[in-house]
Amino acid sequence: MPSSETARQISPREHKRRKILRAAIDVFSRDGYYSARMTDVAREAGVADGTLYLYFEGKEHLLLSVFDDVLDRFVLKLREEISAIEDPIRKVSIMIELHLEALGRDRALAQVLQVETRHSRHFMSILSRGKLGEYLSLLKGIIEEGQDLGVFRKDIRSSIATNVIFGAVDELVNRWLLSEDPGDLLRLHAPLQKMLLEGLVPCRHHQKTARNTRETPHD
Repeated sequence: MPSSETARQISPREHKRRKILRAAIDVFSRDGYYSARMTDVAREAGVADGTLYLYFEGKEHLLLSVFDDVLDRFVLKLREEISAIEDPIRKVSIMIELHLEALGRDRALAQVLQVETRHSRHFMSILSRGKLGEYLSLLKGIIEEGQDLGVFRKDIRSSIATNVIFGAVDELVNRWLLSEDPGDLLRLHAPLQKMLLEGLVPCRHHQKTARNTRETPHD
């Protein structure tokens, strides 16, 4: 099934906007947000300096737009991926996998999202009210769905579970960025998923899963 984005043609204006956003990612990652200049972004994007201000009010707006653009497309893709899935455990697994996959294949983007957007409480407050808030609300909704179905424990507040899952993925990406030999970020999906979800699933579910595993014949 084609995504809603590929199903429609991107306008020339949107194409140029994304070209500028990509240039901003590369420049902010290379030079750091505070050292980078709008002139540097324009040069990287191959446009005139004044063109940037037709799309963005300034450097802060540009950085916020990078964050929101990435999260907007991520949330759209996630909704498409889980639309036909009923199992909340599988939904959380896909969410973690897509998160690691998206940042693991673009280290410059990971650097900007994980480091350059976190220089001030004010900035993070703005981000949490935008697409990041939508991302977290979607995760919280999946957890609450699992609790309603009896798949996830009800004695853990959904807001706490949401913060723990997001925080664990977030910290894992940070450690990956700091590593001298990071390897494939996606390889960490399975152990991270196991650790996080086993804390959410009631013990009786573990026992049932283990029993079913033992009773399954092996070749």
